[in-house]
Amino acid sequence: MNDPGAQRPGDPVPLDQRYHGPDPIEWCGAAVYPMYTEALPAGTTAVHLRALSAMAPEDVTGLGLGLSVHDGHVNLNGKSLAGVDIWYEALADGIDISVTADAPDALFTLTPVWVAESGTHQSWTGNYGMVVDLLPDGASTLWCSTGPGTPDFNELVVELSTGPAQPARPELPLEVTDPATTPLPPAPSTPPVEPSPPITSTEPASSDPPPAISIAEADPPTRADQGVGGALHDLGTAMHERGDHDSARALWTQAAQAGHSGAAYDLGTLLLQQGDRAAAAHWWTAAAHDDPRAAASLTALPELP
Repeated sequence: MNDPGAQRPGDPVPLDQRYHGPDPIEWCGAAVYPMYTEALPAGTTAVHLRALSAMAPEDVTGLGLGLSVHDGHVNLNGKSLAGVDIWYEALADGIDISVTADAPDALFTLTPVWVAESGTHQSWTGNYGMVVDLLPDGASTLWCSTGPGTPDFNELVVELSTGPAQPARPELPLEVTDPATTPLPPAPSTPPVEPSPPITSTEPASSDPPPAISIAEADPPTRADQGVGGALHDLGTAMHERGDHDSARALWTQAAQAGHSGAAYDLGTLLLQQGDRAAAAHWWTAAAHDDPRAAASLTALPELP
C-alpha cells in the first residue's frame, strides 16, 4: 500500500520539505532522492559525468550538478577543493572529475544546481531531486529535477560512472563551491536527520562567474527522439519487468507526454490491464500515427474484454 503521506502531483508541499536525510521519498510511484551518494575507495577516483539530455524550465537559464566530497577532496588545476558545480556546457561533452579519499569513510554526493531567472545560483530548495537508475554495468543514470515548478525529472538526465583516475586535464568550466556554505549530508549509515538549510547562492573561485549555460543554445535532443523519452520508456520497461507496475506507469506516462509513441502504446496496454479502457484509448490514439500496434489495438478495443 502506498504511503498516504507521500508526495503526489499537485501537492503544494515541495519535495525539499519531505526529505529527512539521504533516503528517498516516494513521488508518483518513483523513489526520489535528495542527492546521489557513493562511497569512495582508497586513493584517487575519476567520476565520469555525461549529459544525455536537458530540458530547462522557462525560468531556469542554467543547469548542472553540484559535486561535494566528504572526508576527501576534488583535484582541480593543482588545488584540493571541497566541491565543484559542473554546468551543462561541461556535462554535454562528458567530463571526468578527479576525487581523492582522505579517510576510509569518504564519499561523494551529487545534487542538481541551477541558475534562476534572476541570475542567482540555487540548489537544495523547492522541487529538486533525483530518480536514480542503477545499471548492470555499474553505471547509473540520474534523472534530475530543479527546484522551480512541479517535479519534472526530464529536466537534466546524466550518465554517471566511476573508475581509475586519468592524467590531469586542462582547466575546466567549473565553479568552485564554497565549503563554508555546502551542506554536509549524513553518512548513509546514520539515522535520518533534518535536511541542511538550502543554498541559494555559491561563491565563485574568482571574480569571473561561470557562464550561465543556455540550454536552448546547447541543442538538446528533441522530445520525440531516443533522448529523454526513450530513456524514460526503457526505465519504465525495466520497472515493469521487475513487477513494479506503479513505477512503470509513472515513467511511461512521462515518456508518453514527452512524445514517445512506444511508451504511449505500452502505457495504454497497462491501463487496459488495470481496467481503465478510456485512458488506454487515449494513449493508443496519441500513438496510433507512429506505432502500428497502437492503431491495431485501438481498432480492436471494442472487442477486447
